Amino acid sequence: MNMQQSNDWDMIASLFADNKEDSNHSLPDLKDEDRQLLGIMKSIRLDCDYDEASRIKNEVQEKTYHKMFNNKDNSGSGNNRNPYIILFSIAASIAVLLSISNIYIYRMSKHTEEISPVIFSSPNAVSHVILPDSSAVTLNTGSTLTYETNYNKNLRKVRLEGEAFFDVRPNAGKAFIVSTDRVEVTVLGTVFNISAYPENGEIITSLISGSVQLDNREAEPICHLQPGQSAVYDKETAEIKIDYYEPEYAIGWMTGKLLFRKKTFSDICKALEKKFNCSIEVKNEELHKKLFTGKFLSGETLPEILSIMQINIPFRYKTENNHITIY
Repeated sequence: MNMQQSNDWDMIASLFADNKEDSNHSLPDLKDEDRQLLGIMKSIRLDCDYDEASRIKNEVQEKTYHKMFNNKDNSGSGNNRNPYIILFSIAASIAVLLSISNIYIYRMSKHTEEISPVIFSSPNAVSHVILPDSSAVTLNTGSTLTYETNYNKNLRKVRLEGEAFFDVRPNAGKAFIVSTDRVEVTVLGTVFNISAYPENGEIITSLISGSVQLDNREAEPICHLQPGQSAVYDKETAEIKIDYYEPEYAIGWMTGKLLFRKKTFSDICKALEKKFNCSIEVKNEELHKKLFTGKFLSGETLPEILSIMQINIPFRYKTENNHITIY
């Protein structure tokens, strides 16, 4: 191999050995075969497919060794191999191995960082969930709680559809956030109840202990609650009302109680549908305007509850399979 060829290979070997491209260098006047090999080497460093990189690696090795042992400069047998060609071969192999290693590490890290949702549903009964940070959640009937697999990594965030009682494990460094369709409740460690059924016109947050902050969907603070207070968010007007509540009315559902205070007939029917896994159709429009206050504490059946309600709000109803029509 002549001196010019040695310098050319020296330049190329240096470029690949440093694992970088120097735009200040002009490429040597290579033969077509050599330029093709150089193009393959460059593509390795950009390729992000492991199988393709492996194929190219084998092709490069084969061509590189072919150059090492079958030089076309007629300089003799393999015993006269130029050290720059060997250097280029070594640099090429290292470049390929580094490329494939980086691809593998990237794929593994991407795989381990994949985030997926964890969903708990409580369609027909009250259920209990322990979150990864040991916070405890009790889900009311017809409720769904969702969190992602990176929960408790940087923050603790769950999404609620329905109603749930939260007993949050304190962690001053990681806020606990409950997201609903209209508001978010942020705490560090506290006990509270949220009722956020999608079909209901209100989202009710009742604080038992600690403190909570309510934010809207734009992360703007709405209000802070103190123990014994509840915040009623009106979905239609986006207004919020803060008042004191009786704990029995907020969390009585956890022990199977049904308690209503100045609730509309429609809201009561929705609660009965969830508790008794039925459908209720109200055809009497006047009933929708009525308000009802009552307590059902002893595991009354649905017919018993309807009979008690008929004393204060006259109506008729019929039952067909699992469907109730109220007139």
